[in-house]
Amino acid sequence: MPESEDVRTRLLAALPRLTPTALRVAHVIWDDPAAAAQLTVSQLAERSATSTSAVVRLAKTLGYEGYPQLRLAMAAVGGEEGAPVFATDIDADDALSKVLHKLTAFETEGMMATSELADPATMEAVVDALVGARRVHLVGIGASGLVAMDMAQKFTRIGMWCGACISEDDAVVQASLLQAGDVTVAFSHSGETVAVVEAVLRAAEAGVTTVAVTAGARSGLANAAAHTVLVAGREDGFRSAAMASRMSQLLIVDALYVGVLQRTPSAARALRRTYEVVADRRTKEAE
Repeated sequence: MPESEDVRTRLLAALPRLTPTALRVAHVIWDDPAAAAQLTVSQLAERSATSTSAVVRLAKTLGYEGYPQLRLAMAAVGGEEGAPVFATDIDADDALSKVLHKLTAFETEGMMATSELADPATMEAVVDALVGARRVHLVGIGASGLVAMDMAQKFTRIGMWCGACISEDDAVVQASLLQAGDVTVAFSHSGETVAVVEAVLRAAEAGVTTVAVTAGARSGLANAAAHTVLVAGREDGFRSAAMASRMSQLLIVDALYVGVLQRTPSAARALRRTYEVVADRRTKEAE
C-alpha cells in the first residue's frame, strides 16, 4: 500500500474486509484521528471496547508494522474534520428523504475515496492495454455484472470488440478461448467470487493482460490479476455490496473509457458515427 495514503484512505480501502471488532476500532480512529493518536494501545482498545490485540491487528490490516506506526499516521491527519462515511448508516425508520440524503453522502464519499485509491500508473497501464487490445473480455457476476455490461456497451459504441460475461459458466468458458493480445477486465466487490478469479487465472495462463477492479486489495482476484484498480465501498446493514461498490466501479469504467477515447482517434470517430446513426433513427421515428 503506498506510503502517501493517509490513515482515512487506508480505512476506506479496508472497510469491506474488517471484522465487527475491527470496525469498532476504526470508528474511534475515523471520528477523531488526532485524538486517537494521543491514546496508548491499551487506551484505544478500552475506548473501542476491544482488546489490544484487535488494535494491533487493525494496524497490520491497514499496512502498518504495528501500533506505533498507526499512531504516527493518525497524528499526521491532524484536526481535520472527517467525511461522514460512518455517519450514513440507514435506520429502519428513516424517512425516504433522509435515506436519499444518507445515500448521497455515502456514494459521494465512496467515489471520492476511489479517486484517491486508484493508482494513476495502473490506470495508465490499463488504458494502454485496452487501446492495443485485439478484443476485451469483461467479467462480473451479480451487481458487478451490471458494471461489466455498462463497460461493454460503452466500448462497443467506439468500435471495440468487447463482450460481457455475467454468468459463472460463461465467464470461465469465454476465458478459455482468449489469446495473447486480448484483455480481461474482471469486476468483483470482494475479489473472492470463485468463477471470476478462475476466469482471470485461465486468461493469464493464455497470455492475456488481466485487470481486476475490486475493493479487496489482498483478495484472490487482486493476486491473480496483472493490474489491480482499487475501489472504495463497504457492505453494511441496508447497503449491500451491490450499492456499496457499483458507483465506484462505474467511475473507473468511465475513466478508462475517456482514457481510450483520448488516445484513439478512430474511437472518437466511431462514437460520432454511432451517435449520428442513433440520432437519425430517432428523427425518422418522430416524423
